[in-house]
Order: sequence, then structure tokens, then C-alpha cells
Amino acid sequence: MIRAVAIGEAMIELRPTAPSLYARAIAGDAYNTGVYLARSLGAAGRVSFLTALGDEALSAAIRAHIEAEGLDASLAFPVPGGQPGLYMIELDAQGDRSFHYWRSTSAARRWYVELIAHGGADALAGADLVYLSGISLAILPPEDRAGALGLLRALKPRVGHIAFDPNVRPKLWPDLEPARQAVEAACTIADLVLPSDVDGELIWDETDPARQLDRYAALGVREVALTAGAGGAWLRTPEGDAHVPAPATHVVDTSGAGDSFNGAYLAARLQGAAPHAAAAAGLRLAARVVAAPGALIPADLSHPSEGPSP
Repeated sequence: MIRAVAIGEAMIELRPTAPSLYARAIAGDAYNTGVYLARSLGAAGRVSFLTALGDEALSAAIRAHIEAEGLDASLAFPVPGGQPGLYMIELDAQGDRSFHYWRSTSAARRWYVELIAHGGADALAGADLVYLSGISLAILPPEDRAGALGLLRALKPRVGHIAFDPNVRPKLWPDLEPARQAVEAACTIADLVLPSDVDGELIWDETDPARQLDRYAALGVREVALTAGAGGAWLRTPEGDAHVPAPATHVVDTSGAGDSFNGAYLAARLQGAAPHAAAAAGLRLAARVVAAPGALIPADLSHPSEGPSP
């Protein structure tokens, strides 16, 4: 059975359902990817979610959600007195989203400290995949971020693959220079990087996808699957470059689009699909996700009608 670990934060999500009316859900970029990875793998894999949670009612609801999605919560470490972060989504007329965060005291900021206290790299060794994002790093204090990058570098020969999504969120960084440094450091460790075109624009002021691919390749990344919304995905692998167009879809809410692409792409690659087929699977799932509200759509809507071909 495939063993994967997603590292990050699960938060309380408030999404609009009507003017001045919001629905509560649970989401977070690496958590969303973990859920979609688990759904895409089905019985072929087991996904653990590595985080830190509080010990009050909302944290208990998050833990229950992790387990209800079929993820292993043994690496969701409890923090006495901790509490979860919260974010609120606002959507414009095109379904594009903006976020408001309340996460400065989130227990998830302790995921690295708690991992060290519970076995460190040994707790992850032997996994077929370890996945994290730029947000997973951004929420850490700087000294813990440096420690986490060092742990991942030491862990690399002990796991199958390390995958990284830069997912740059300027509000989480004092400025974009430490964001660039963290992204570039993580890319030198990762086997597979899953950026959006917005990430390259933010950290390098580069808008051309081909030149963004050059940047990632220069950092030593062997496989890059770069998404650009309706523009589809650009791939760079040892076999060369390719573009995979996105299927047409009606956009309701773009929350979770990149996360769902990542989950389906990684599941396909772990099961032997070629990068082009994996990207097509990721884009199909992302098209279903953006056609429904919320970052995590109901499981029955997220199952692909056709699987990726090797």
C-alpha cells in the first residue's frame, strides 16, 4: 500500500452562502491536498496528515474531520491550550477568491516542534511521499522553518519522494524576500514541485511559464507541474516540456483548485501514470472543484469519471 504524508494546517473555513451569511467548513491548502490525494488513491494508499491541533471543541471537530475523510490522524499532535486558525473567503463576480486570516495563535504553528518531540525524521521515514507547501513553512517561526528544511533535507534519502507547492501568500510573510528564500530552499530538496504561475510572478517577478520552469530547473527540480488556472498546466520533466490544456468548466469558486490538482496529480504519479496523464487527471479534478463552492467539495463530486493512463 502507498504511504503518503501531507504536512500543514487544517483551519476553520467560513465561506459565503448569501450576503452576510457564511457556512463553516474545515480546509487548508496542504490538508485539502491530503484529502484529494486520499480520495484519488482510494484503497491503494494511506495518507497521514501531520499538523498540531488544540484541545478544545473546534480542534476536536478538525480531528474528527481528518478521520472522517479517511486520513490517518496519528501525526496530528495535540497541543494543550492550543486552538485552530480561522479564515474567511470573499468571492468576486468571477469566482476568484480573497482571504482574511486569523491564525497568529494557531496550534499548527508548532507542527515542527511537535514532530521533533514525537520522533522527528524517524516518524516519516519509509513514506512513499512527503508533501508540504509554502504555507506549511510560512506559519512556522523562522528558527523552526530552518529546522524543518534541515529535517527534510536529511529525510530525503529515507523516503520515496518529497513534493512541494510554493503557494506563496504574501500576507504570511514580512516581505517577499524570506518567502523567496524559503521557496528556493525547499525546491533544492524537493523531487517534484507543483507551483502556480502566480508563485513565480510573486517571488521572481517572472510571468512567462517557460522562464518560470527554467527557474525551478536551475534549482535542481527534476519534475515541475506548473498550473495557470484556465491556461492549464506546463510540465518540465527529464523527458522534456509539455502543455496540458484545462477542460472547460463553469467557475463558481476557485478555492481548492490548485490543492485538488496536486492531490490527483500526485496520486496518479504514485500509481505509475506518466506526468502528462497525471496533469490531465489533476486538471479534471480541479475543474470539478471550481464548479462547486468551498475548497473541499463532497466526495461523490470529486471522484473522476475516468482514471489516468500510465
